[in-house]
Amino acid sequence: MTFSKITDNIFVVIGGTFPRCNTIVIIADEVVVIDPGCAVEDLRRFMMTQDLDLKDIDTIILSHIHPDHITHTMRLNRLSSCRIAANEITAPLFNEKEEMKQFLGFDKGNPVRILWEQLVNEKMFGAFDEGRVDEVLRNGDTFSFGDITLKTLYTPGHLPDHMCIEFLEPNLVFASDIDLTEFGPYYGHPNSSIPDFRRSIQKLKHGGYDGLISGHLKDPLVVDYKDRLIAYYRQIDMREDLVLSAIIEGAKTVPEVTMNPIIYPSLTNPVFMQFERWMVEHHVASLIAGGYIEEDKGKLSPI
Repeated sequence: MTFSKITDNIFVVIGGTFPRCNTIVIIADEVVVIDPGCAVEDLRRFMMTQDLDLKDIDTIILSHIHPDHITHTMRLNRLSSCRIAANEITAPLFNEKEEMKQFLGFDKGNPVRILWEQLVNEKMFGAFDEGRVDEVLRNGDTFSFGDITLKTLYTPGHLPDHMCIEFLEPNLVFASDIDLTEFGPYYGHPNSSIPDFRRSIQKLKHGGYDGLISGHLKDPLVVDYKDRLIAYYRQIDMREDLVLSAIIEGAKTVPEVTMNPIIYPSLTNPVFMQFERWMVEHHVASLIAGGYIEEDKGKLSPI
């Protein structure tokens, strides 16, 4: 179990990379957990270091609907009767798991849906548990726990419901899946958006924070986040250049582009290849909108 102390009241239990995530714990007037995706045993052990238990959790806040960020929500709710808070897009998806699956692109007609469900159940068991959000948050909502004031900040692109959480005291931001990992921005669902992701990165870059807390880095507090966001943003352009190069070299369709994977070059898992295809589709749409390629009768070609 590894955790990082951000302030006297704010801690990060390190979950690390997918299929886990870093979990924020605030210990103030209430015990607040944000994105309970770290190993639940690690969270329990951390709570013990603070003379607390999982049953002492008062509130869980969810940044978005991805399974790795909601994994233990209902287990912790059953243990503690804590309230669950999520934004107005996330809440109905959490309340109706079939809507969640469709939102993420895995409707009943998707050929890899069963494999994706197996992945979630094996690696993020509990994400499909039935439950309901108690408090619906909206963009710009503020709420305080002792001397700590939080403010919601919508940052779509990764997913339409992706939300960062600003800590007004201290001057930090939990950026969730705008995570500054070397892997780079993830927009692997049909309703993800490259233009929205670009705008959200720019919004954080101009936020004037003293630091950014990543949802996946093992060293979660990033002080030089502005430079890191510039490099993170640049990875979108690098991927787009690779997609354009594949089309210039003769690829006529998205399946032909993904014959030599760009996002996941070393993986063969069908679920990850579905994510690859969706990300390439977003780049193709971006290239068409930018006037770099055109599509005629289902065939792509450079302009």
